[in-house]
Amino acid sequence: MMRLRRTVRYVCWKSFIGTCVLMSLVGCVTEAALKRQSEAEGQFKLGLSYVHTDLQNAIVLFERAIDIDPNHHDAHLELGIVYGSRGRLDAAEEHYKQAIRIDSDSSEAHNNLGTVYARQAQWDRAIEEYRKALENPMYPWPDTAYYNLARSLSKIGEHDEALIALRNARSIVPLSIPAMLIHKEFGRIYEKIGKIEWARASYQEAIEAIEADDQGTYRDQLEEYLRNLETTSDGEKHHQP
Repeated sequence: MMRLRRTVRYVCWKSFIGTCVLMSLVGCVTEAALKRQSEAEGQFKLGLSYVHTDLQNAIVLFERAIDIDPNHHDAHLELGIVYGSRGRLDAAEEHYKQAIRIDSDSSEAHNNLGTVYARQAQWDRAIEEYRKALENPMYPWPDTAYYNLARSLSKIGEHDEALIALRNARSIVPLSIPAMLIHKEFGRIYEKIGKIEWARASYQEAIEAIEADDQGTYRDQLEEYLRNLETTSDGEKHHQP
């Protein structure tokens, strides 16, 4: 029995030592991981500071953040935005997918990926991503995804669903996109389905909602839409989206 006890104590002592070593290793790994994350975050934040002044340098810093920490969600997201703005849609798509891999609830990544698909007229894929973005109740800008969803639904002829999506976008308070864009899209859809008076009212609302900075950009376009309605017969559409 004494021999057995010594064996048990020996085994327990070895187990204790093994546990301590394991905990030490885990601590080292955790410390190293935290250090990498901190370094990556530093590169990412530095990249953000260059986004509006030196975009190429920002790209380098975002890429460096990902090299240090491949699971840096925000760096992937920002690179998706940057590459998308430069027309590099394949690269943008890949980074948005990586952001979603890291956080499947990333509504911004889903919405932005949908926009990449929409720019390539892949409407069904765009619609799927916009709807995924809207599944997250914590998404702070659902009006953006609803608006984008409406535009894509309209492209495939799902006008009733598009109008529902636009109404949902309009109901968000506060809006994160200009109200003018929502009214304008209402007008375009109503014009497509032959509801000319409703289209006219929506375009007029869009003009009234134009912000001062957009006076020259959008007012002329909307006033042209209104003029075209005057020559529209039987709901035929004379201008292109």
